[in-house]
Amino acid sequence: MPAGTTTGNLSFSASRHATHGLAGLFLRFEDWLTARASARALYRMDDAALSDIALSRSDVERVNSSARKALWSH
Repeated sequence: MPAGTTTGNLSFSASRHATHGLAGLFLRFEDWLTARASARALYRMDDAALSDIALSRSDVERVNSSARKALWSH
C-alpha cells in the first residue's frame, strides 16, 4: 500500500462536517484532536514498526505537520 494512501486516512477532513458556527468549530476541533493522537502514535513507533506498516519516518513527519496545520487551514 502506498504511503500516501496509508497516511491520507489520518489527515484532517473537516469537509465531512458541513455544520457552521460553534458546532462546526467543535467538530473540526474534535477531528484535529483525533489527527494529533494518530500522528503522535505514529511518532512513538520505531523504524522497524513503521516499516511493517509501509511507512517511513518522513511520512510520520508529514502527518505531524498536516495535523498541526489542519485546525487553522479550514
